Amino acid sequence: MAAHDLERLIGREALATLAQVAGGLDLYIPARVPMDGPLLDLPLAAQERLARYAGGTRLYIPKLCGEMRRIRDAQIRAAYDDGERVQDIARRFRLSERRLWAILGSPQTEDERQTALF
Repeated sequence: MAAHDLERLIGREALATLAQVAGGLDLYIPARVPMDGPLLDLPLAAQERLARYAGGTRLYIPKLCGEMRRIRDAQIRAAYDDGERVQDIARRFRLSERRLWAILGSPQTEDERQTALF
């Protein structure tokens, strides 16, 4: 199942959670909820949709490395724009200050630039 299909099924936040705990794995999806293992971290509604769609089968969970990095970078920019200190942001995201400044100085994605216009 492609990442965008999985996102439509369980939602962006649930997919991000799932990618963090099980990205790159072939996961067995139980037919009943509540689920256990990495799926326990998902909201109950997402577990139910997964069980209906793929219950009793194995499902590949994408890593979403690029997407996760874009989300992280957007969170870093938002924290900086809200006045949070660079040292605190770096510590929270486990990055060096140098890397943080590189992220803050890099061009934003198309979506982020559009949002900034309004």
